[in-house]
Amino acid sequence: MGAAADAFARLTDALTSGELDDIEDIYAVESLYLEPYNPPHRGNLLITAYLKDFFLPKENVKVEVVRSVESADGATLGVEWRISYDAAGRTWSDLARASFLEVDEAGLITYQRDYT
Repeated sequence: MGAAADAFARLTDALTSGELDDIEDIYAVESLYLEPYNPPHRGNLLITAYLKDFFLPKENVKVEVVRSVESADGATLGVEWRISYDAAGRTWSDLARASFLEVDEAGLITYQRDYT
């Protein structure tokens, strides 16, 4: 597994375990997180705050990687995944997602674009 796949695994571990404070250490200080319908999130602190706000009200978060494609050097990753969770009195199951990641030499995410 390359550095980008490892970073994505650490991110999904933080989301599923509820250890959301760990997210700050997965993103580079000057990272960029993009997704549909929201403005860009810049920097590990703002990305962490955004993901905490989104995931704190959710329980039983599960992430399943469907397929992934890594660059030869392991620094970039395209991953198709599904997420399930409980929130607002109902269960949300197998919501399809795709992410594209780039990491720096330290294995920190510098760029992430998510699609729903």
